[in-house]
Amino acid sequence: MTDDELARRILLPLDEHPEAPSRVDIAAAVATGTKRRRAQRAAVTAVAMAAGLAVAAVPAVISRSAPPVAAATGGPSATTAPSSAPAPAYDRTTTAALPSSCTGEALPVPDGGQSYAHAVDPTGRYATYRTYRGGTQPVLWHEGVATKIGKPGGDDSLHDVNSHGVAVGNVWADDGPHGVVVSGGKSSPLPGGPADVRAINDHGVIVGGRPDESAALRWPSRGEQPVPLAVPKGYVRAMAYDVDGDGTVVGYVGEAGSGTVQRNGQNPARERVAYVWPAKGPGRVLEAPTLPGHVFDYYDARAISNGWVVGYASSDQGLVVGVRWDLNTGRAQVLPGLESSDGVNPYGWVVGMSEDDHAVLTDGVTTLRLPDVFPFDEKYGTNFATSVSDDGRTIVGNVDDATRGPLQQAVLWHCS
Repeated sequence: MTDDELARRILLPLDEHPEAPSRVDIAAAVATGTKRRRAQRAAVTAVAMAAGLAVAAVPAVISRSAPPVAAATGGPSATTAPSSAPAPAYDRTTTAALPSSCTGEALPVPDGGQSYAHAVDPTGRYATYRTYRGGTQPVLWHEGVATKIGKPGGDDSLHDVNSHGVAVGNVWADDGPHGVVVSGGKSSPLPGGPADVRAINDHGVIVGGRPDESAALRWPSRGEQPVPLAVPKGYVRAMAYDVDGDGTVVGYVGEAGSGTVQRNGQNPARERVAYVWPAKGPGRVLEAPTLPGHVFDYYDARAISNGWVVGYASSDQGLVVGVRWDLNTGRAQVLPGLESSDGVNPYGWVVGMSEDDHAVLTDGVTTLRLPDVFPFDEKYGTNFATSVSDDGRTIVGNVDDATRGPLQQAVLWHCS
């Protein structure tokens, strides 16, 4: 995710009257940044092809998840050693065909205005998003019915939902965000004080971190105190973004102290690196992606499913790319044509945003562009998918409506 895209995502929801034209020329700034990074990508692609580099080493067969096992409490140890091809633990044999077409629709906005989609559950029956009228209003969608959760707040949200319809997120208080669990339409607080809660799996394991990202946290269940996840010596920041069915957690660790962290005999002092905390055993840094002429010193992991991990990376030259890791091999794969990769399913199919700022679904070889739903502004538009169901047939994300500002809307795609 680039700085200009991040600014756009943050600033657009601040408009309390989205139908009115914005007084801030955000679009011009976005366009300038987009033109610069597209030229950069073209040059990188040419170099990679000339060098004979495989931009993504992707298996031809797409696979399905093995049945999840009960989550285990994470261990206290940690390491900065990159992943080193552990023994295969995830099924890569069951196949499925990537969808060939999708239709899209806006998720209901009870009070009108702008909306933002966070997640869809593994079955595709539930989704979470929020609206922006009189504050941020969390909404839980279930098979076509939208239910407002609580009252509008300062920055309230539901970041994730599991197959049982149990959602997790945050509500804001005077001392910052606090985690909540929503079940049966009712919200209850998570124990442990201020927290930024990001994900829940089907076993009820919840992950997130402290609001200042000083610690990644894991709640073994909704009623238990959070357990800080161990980080390597010298790292002072961490956040957990997602948890797999087997309890494996992914996120990042960052800001290494000078001269304290050794990796392959060197001091990388990387600002942010993707990290995995297995359900059992020590955590470890995920391998950095590689491309000729670029050093990726800023990368993190945002989602995991069946041992497939996705995130994004930013190089020292300012190039931003989508990345996928396979925990069976530890290998990092730069995903061709993707600027961000935000969600993944058990087959390793990835959803995110393409280089030309459209929402996409890809298996790493074939990329399906998702319908824009609303008129797309070719110069300023930014459409992106955030989450995908286990079968890859239901996707949620956000698109711009060029006829209204543009106004960003939460959408749901059905694919076949």
